[in-house]
Amino acid sequence: MSGIYILKTKDGYRISHNNEYDSLVSFDRNAEYFIVGEVAKRLFSNSFRYDTLEEAYAHARVISKTYIETDDGICVVKYAENLTFKELIKNGKNN
Repeated sequence: MSGIYILKTKDGYRISHNNEYDSLVSFDRNAEYFIVGEVAKRLFSNSFRYDTLEEAYAHARVISKTYIETDDGICVVKYAENLTFKELIKNGKNN
């Protein structure tokens, strides 16, 4: 599924247009969702970091105008909000 995804971490928001949501978000045996660190690194490492959701969302709307259609539109992914981006990609997953 393609979309513009805003990743929320403890140190801010990053944006990526991609079709890898199913690779980015997974769940463990207790059905708790988590972010796969190496996928997050690949998708969001070159993204600007925004301090507020409003700033990130404004940029996401600009990006969305360059694509004819997305399956998911603009989505905020919050499963890693307890870690900084560096911690997320270092640990491999956020739980």
